[in-house]
Amino acid sequence: MVRVGREVVATLAHSKVVDMGLHVGQVWDDKLAEEVGHAAVFDKALKQALNRLNRRAMSRYDLDFKLKKLGYEQPVRESVLDRLTELRFLDDEAYGRALIDATMRRKPAGPQLLRQKLFQKGIDRSLIERLVSEATDAQDLAPGAVELARKKLRTMQRFDLQTRKRRLYGLLARRGFNPDTISSVMAELSDEIEEGCETGWE
Repeated sequence: MVRVGREVVATLAHSKVVDMGLHVGQVWDDKLAEEVGHAAVFDKALKQALNRLNRRAMSRYDLDFKLKKLGYEQPVRESVLDRLTELRFLDDEAYGRALIDATMRRKPAGPQLLRQKLFQKGIDRSLIERLVSEATDAQDLAPGAVELARKKLRTMQRFDLQTRKRRLYGLLARRGFNPDTISSVMAELSDEIEEGCETGWE
């Protein structure tokens, strides 16, 4: 705590007190009051940011939005975000990789959906392209897309052929697969898609 006489004027971490060179008997003037005030706001914002990061990982963009909602001005937010990045509590690259991994583990996903997920988190476009390329270029996404479509087919026996095709295409498109992959999947499953249609299923 920083006291002027008996009045507590700010609460600062001990390290901040040391960094600022504050000491007993120091002359309290307007300039020092302003510096201490800024430091107190920074410390409070930093603690609130850390509390949110302890609950769940966040992108820089998302955390900035949270701090803005709490009423902190842009210079304070930038200082806090830069400090957390320096300390590696905030890392958009690691966060993006984790988000891609979680998305692909839940259900097979193509590059377009991955880009969309990362974009929604405010991650830099060049970083998005690099992370998505790393995650998708080295593997064949078609087997996962085939399995996803095959699962969906098991619930579609009551539908006619065109409805089956339309719904399968829509599912794969929503999961971010490109038209070439979707066409390949539809061709591979053509017999299964058509199965039963000629027997009068609707």
